[in-house]
Amino acid sequence: MNKNTVKAFIVAIAMVCTSNLTSFAGTTNDEATASVKTKISQVSKSLSFNIWVENVASKKVVVLVVDADKNEIYREYISPKDAKFAKTLDFSNLNDGKYTIEVVSSNVDVIDSKTFEIKTNQTVNRDIVVAIR
Repeated sequence: MNKNTVKAFIVAIAMVCTSNLTSFAGTTNDEATASVKTKISQVSKSLSFNIWVENVASKKVVVLVVDADKNEIYREYISPKDAKFAKTLDFSNLNDGKYTIEVVSSNVDVIDSKTFEIKTNQTVNRDIVVAIR
């Protein structure tokens, strides 16, 4: 290789390294908190829900469950140190009514929510028995 090729190669590597540092330094706190990922899903027609939260970053995140009157039923804080959070909540002991699961950031922005209703269905079975004579 000649000297010009080596110089061009070194300049190219320096430019790539510099652009990577610039893009890394350009990441703001707002961008980091915007990347919080959540998923709230019912466990196959049961009274349980799976809750996943990832990329909490530097924000404190809270999982809340409230009833229709905004009474708090459940609260759990997720530490910014936790890369991932996963929990299954069982609502089989709750009374009939509407409830909301919320994933909320420390500045009270709702990141994700799911509203559901618990109803007790009662089936009445009526039978007839014919007496044989």
